[in-house]
Amino acid sequence: MNVLEIKQPYIKRTGNTSKLCSDVTWGDRRRTLWFEVENEYAECLCTERIDGFLVALLPFAMMENLNIHSDGYVSEKLLYHLKTILLPSLSANIKEYHPITFDARCDGRILESKHGVATGLSCGVDSFYTVLKHLNTEMERFRLTHLTYFNIMNSPYWTDLIDSSREFSNARIEYIRPVVQELGLKLVTVDSNFDRFYNNLHLLATFTFRYFGTVLALQKLFEKYYWSSADSFAQFSFSIESIATFDLLSVQCVSNENTTFYSTGSEVTRLEKTVYISDFDITYKYLNVCWFHLYNCSKCDKCRRTMLSLYALGKLDRYSALFDVVYFYRNKNKYLGHMLHKMIAERHHGYYGEIYKCITQQNIKIPVAAKMHAIKLIFTAIKERLKKL
Repeated sequence: MNVLEIKQPYIKRTGNTSKLCSDVTWGDRRRTLWFEVENEYAECLCTERIDGFLVALLPFAMMENLNIHSDGYVSEKLLYHLKTILLPSLSANIKEYHPITFDARCDGRILESKHGVATGLSCGVDSFYTVLKHLNTEMERFRLTHLTYFNIMNSPYWTDLIDSSREFSNARIEYIRPVVQELGLKLVTVDSNFDRFYNNLHLLATFTFRYFGTVLALQKLFEKYYWSSADSFAQFSFSIESIATFDLLSVQCVSNENTTFYSTGSEVTRLEKTVYISDFDITYKYLNVCWFHLYNCSKCDKCRRTMLSLYALGKLDRYSALFDVVYFYRNKNKYLGHMLHKMIAERHHGYYGEIYKCITQQNIKIPVAAKMHAIKLIFTAIKERLKKL
């Protein structure tokens, strides 16, 4: 078996920013991977441990069947979690994840910290729920102090010639700045080149560990970090298609002596989160769920799902500044038909099932035209599947 070697991290300063770097080798290949922050947070970059790089590289090492070696140090608690709990669980339940070993020295010290309490802000339903829940909590040490945005996205369509992930992230950062200011918190942004490193692997099969690794690169800043889970505890499962389905296990196993991760939002469903955030005026100005565009397109699956949720709750009109509500009502039967089709097709999350349940509880009638549109979508899907076969 080949070995993935992670060198001791070091800091490289470039103008107004600083990079936490590590030279990584496997076989005859070598890459320098990095996390970049503004110089204000340079002192919080963790050079004492390889934790951030180790966790961010876990999906790659497991899928490529690479044992991990390092002359650097790993947090003792983190290494224990990975060796005894996380890796055996993943390799036993996900065939794409191979059992691998770690060869590195332990460090059980608690490093000097700024004791920050943070969560990521995308302005989506999950992130807004976490932010609004922890903004003014009665438990003072659990109140938010920072919000984050990390550039760790990737897509096979983003190449070295077209830096789309960075352009998209920079645009999103500018979008959320006024939100952070209005909430009275500090914004921490992190750029990285893991988007390029993982460019040929599916985002949902690697995303969470890359995110956790980015937080651990700043473990001297963050004492607590809230991970906004998209799934409820009842939906826990092992799946390579979306590793967020076992968040409850992951967040505990990537915590170390300095930084504790918490899974938030798993105690409720997506619709219940939507109910909660829809009572806060700030979401009427900034709710942004669209995956493909800087602003809500009102036509992609995530936009349609959110609009249908708000419609079922009788609150869609509150978001007329963010969604094309006029277009929704003009094409309501198509939106409802899309819901019926997706409800039949969805196997895990149950997002559309709970929207349908809410609609029926509100005694909202689904027109025949909507049902006919759903049938049309179902037959189209079957036809496309037969073509592929």
